[in-house]
Amino acid sequence: MSNILRVTTPTAGNYDNNMSHPRADMNNREDPRIQGPVNPNKVVRADARSDSAAEDQKIGLKFQYQSNFEGFISQMKSGGVMTEEFATVFFEQLSNQVKAGLGENSAQELAQFLEMIQVDPQNMLTLLKEQGNAAIRFQGAFFSLLRQVMGETKNVELRAAILDFMKRYTDMAEGKHILQEIEQTIKELKNGMLQSGREKMEEMEQQMKFGANAGKADTMQNASIIKGKMLPYLNQYIGGTHDRGNVREGAAFLAALTARYENGEAARVLERFNELMEYSAMQKYFKGFETESLLRVLESTDYEKSVRKNKWMKEFASMIKKGMLQGASIEQKQVFRNMMTSILLNESVYMPVLHMMLPMQVNGNLMFAEMWVDPDAGAEPAEKDEGRVVQGLVKFDIQNVGFFDLFFVCQDKKVSMQLNYPEDLADKEKDIKNNVAQILAENGLEGKELVFGSSKESIAISDAFPQIFERKNSINVKI
Repeated sequence: MSNILRVTTPTAGNYDNNMSHPRADMNNREDPRIQGPVNPNKVVRADARSDSAAEDQKIGLKFQYQSNFEGFISQMKSGGVMTEEFATVFFEQLSNQVKAGLGENSAQELAQFLEMIQVDPQNMLTLLKEQGNAAIRFQGAFFSLLRQVMGETKNVELRAAILDFMKRYTDMAEGKHILQEIEQTIKELKNGMLQSGREKMEEMEQQMKFGANAGKADTMQNASIIKGKMLPYLNQYIGGTHDRGNVREGAAFLAALTARYENGEAARVLERFNELMEYSAMQKYFKGFETESLLRVLESTDYEKSVRKNKWMKEFASMIKKGMLQGASIEQKQVFRNMMTSILLNESVYMPVLHMMLPMQVNGNLMFAEMWVDPDAGAEPAEKDEGRVVQGLVKFDIQNVGFFDLFFVCQDKKVSMQLNYPEDLADKEKDIKNNVAQILAENGLEGKELVFGSSKESIAISDAFPQIFERKNSINVKI
């Protein structure tokens, strides 16, 4: 019979509990070399072996999960700058095309692009202002009044209505781009369908108006064709062919694009604004405003004007797209992909500072510049009385000269600046200092602290704007 109760037979003479028994002590004594002794009669300490899974940080989950913001931060640290890569590839690409001999079409496209980015030194400030306006959509007197209403009202419904109006306006302003995405999505859908399905989609596609022929009046017609014909047919096609791959994903994406496209219809924007005007808080700031003139006001903002002027941006985007698809090598294609990722990353809602890109040709020299500017760096209450603080990081590469880094902080027209220049210009540091001091003086600025020197490592965005990585001044986005 098993000894369930663990009854033991006492050792002869073991009637005194205080008596020492060397043999028993020897058996019960723990070996110091055993870090995790096993005792089934009691709970012992956790195994402290150095090879345990609990101590090895590499053992555990085989994947990393993180929030959208954490993903943004990790990508910014790994590839948030495109200046160094793009300038090198851009200059090399032009040089290779010239050496290889340009075709008639390529030569004409290149000449047009170079003409678009031709800038006189005295007009660089104007170009910079236009780029700043093109990077900020919600600016001007109209949106300033909306911000005042949002800041003063405690009415939750009014705040939600204003945000919905802003969303409709954004969809309307991006209507042409959304329509292009719809056209591209339909093309990709047709490529993944059987011949019978492809022919049916082409028949419906011919009824739509794309490109230059598409206007605001055609928005509802295009949306009606997609919702009433294309999407029902795609559902039928997916059910009949059991295609649960790219076709189903493309149909879902087409539905999402159509919702945005329809949401940006001009009549819907006007309808939402008329509903806003029923609130007393809106009437306070928009008294006498004619709602019929709303579309003209939105079309005449500084943002819309600047976007229409910046024709070179379309060519710039086209150049990156062609580089991704038609690069001379795998490495070059990857560089262009990194550029596109950097552009999208810097346009993220988590990026609280203004980001701009400037390819230019000045005095016959090609230059590519990229900058990040925080116009409200000193927004803390204690600093408001001390004057506005502007903080910025500028990176630019000049053909046949080299790469530059410029970090500055400006307050009350006093500038603290660090300029890193190519090592080949070390013997010209005195001239650089004098020229910078002259430029500051001509613009009514005073050099408070100026640091110059050559550096092999460029200034990181995390060093220039630590508030981005500390989650200060960021936007809370929920999905």
